[in-house]
Amino acid sequence: MKILNNISLKSFHTFGVDVNASSLIEIESLSDIYTAKEKGCFNGSFYILGGGSNVLFLTIPEVIFKICFKGISIIKEDDDYIWITVNAGENWDDFVRYCVENNYGGVENLSYIPGTAGAAPIQNIGAYGTEIKDTLQRLNALSLTDFSVKEFSNKECAFGYRDSFFKHKENGQWIVLDSTYRLTKRNHNWVLNYGNIKSFIENKTLSLENIRNIVIQQRTAKLPDVSVLGNAGSFFKNPIISTEKFEQLKQSYPEIPFFSAANQKIKVPAAWLIEHAGLKGFKKGNVGTYVNQPLVIVNYGGATTTEIIEFAKMIVRNVSEKFDVELEMEVNIV
Repeated sequence: MKILNNISLKSFHTFGVDVNASSLIEIESLSDIYTAKEKGCFNGSFYILGGGSNVLFLTIPEVIFKICFKGISIIKEDDDYIWITVNAGENWDDFVRYCVENNYGGVENLSYIPGTAGAAPIQNIGAYGTEIKDTLQRLNALSLTDFSVKEFSNKECAFGYRDSFFKHKENGQWIVLDSTYRLTKRNHNWVLNYGNIKSFIENKTLSLENIRNIVIQQRTAKLPDVSVLGNAGSFFKNPIISTEKFEQLKQSYPEIPFFSAANQKIKVPAAWLIEHAGLKGFKKGNVGTYVNQPLVIVNYGGATTTEIIEFAKMIVRNVSEKFDVELEMEVNIV
């Protein structure tokens, strides 16, 4: 366990807002958590930090716990499937790369998503037609109520669109320790009908590596480098609306893109709504939407958390006024 006092969080989250924490504790094992408990580190306000790729700090807690424990292990396998456990502190894309390099299929479409393996199931991260819930079998999490460890099945995680059990009434009350995925060794389940992957793969060999490379190419073409422009990727969820509401929109905007969602509802790309509200590449002060992807809010340098939040609220208002559709922020505001 490593304790850092009076430290800037600028390099610990991808938005790059310069705020200070009184204490940051790097947790490298389960025993570190129990040691921190004995020292009273959980007695005041605290926040569990993964890769910092989906968070904005507004009110700084007394203690930031940075989850650092790593490791990837094979639990079991048969002729068709392999079960792999990844510890919470592993970089998510490093895990995806490991799987692809070993021809384990199921997470290749989730390539190049920033953050840690521990944060991934909390958010039920998704991209290009797939989500964490499609392959996760179970996870282990530690309760910050009684510090016991509980195993959660896929069903118990209550996954939804960028959502899970861990984001609701017990938000912030669990630390994900590890998660186990069932991946294919052969007869891979290709998901190609999202983000034009199919058109890019037509002249290539259908392989996990090629799918991963195409996803990375598309993401890097649309998304800014966090080392150059601070951001948290997609700032808003794609809104899910009723069929009736979608038909109303389609009358005015026949070109509006859409995807089918659960319960006979329709998912509309937030990026399209923001762009057609005239806000693609829009900048105000130190904050703006990215020129290549309006779903991404960027810190042009020196932005405060308040500036970013007010800019996001302005986008929500404008989209609501133009389309009567409410955008929901995907980024966690602490």
